[in-house]
Amino acid sequence: MAQIDTLKTLLQIEGSARDSVLEAILEQCKAEYLLRTHQSTVDNDIVTAMSVERYNKLGNEGVQSLNYSGIQETYFSDYSAGVTAMLRSKTRMITL
Repeated sequence: MAQIDTLKTLLQIEGSARDSVLEAILEQCKAEYLLRTHQSTVDNDIVTAMSVERYNKLGNEGVQSLNYSGIQETYFSDYSAGVTAMLRSKTRMITL
C-alpha cells in the first residue's frame, strides 16, 4: 500500500480531494525526519505517524488551550511522546 493510502486509511479520508494536502504533509515530515535523526533514509512508519499528528493539528497550530462550555482541548507544540520516542530511537549522534 502506498504511503498516502496508509495515511488516508488512518485518517479515514476517502477520495482524492485532500491528496495534495496529504502529499505536502508527507514531504514536510520526511524532511523533518531526516533533519531530526541525521539518517540518510526515511522510516515510512514513523513519517506516517508524524503526518497523522500534523494533519490533526491543521488549523490549530500554536493553540495551547481551548475551553468551550466546559470542554477543554490542549495542543502541544511537538509530537506525542510515542512519536518523539520513535524519532529519538532513530537519531544518530554526530561527532564534530
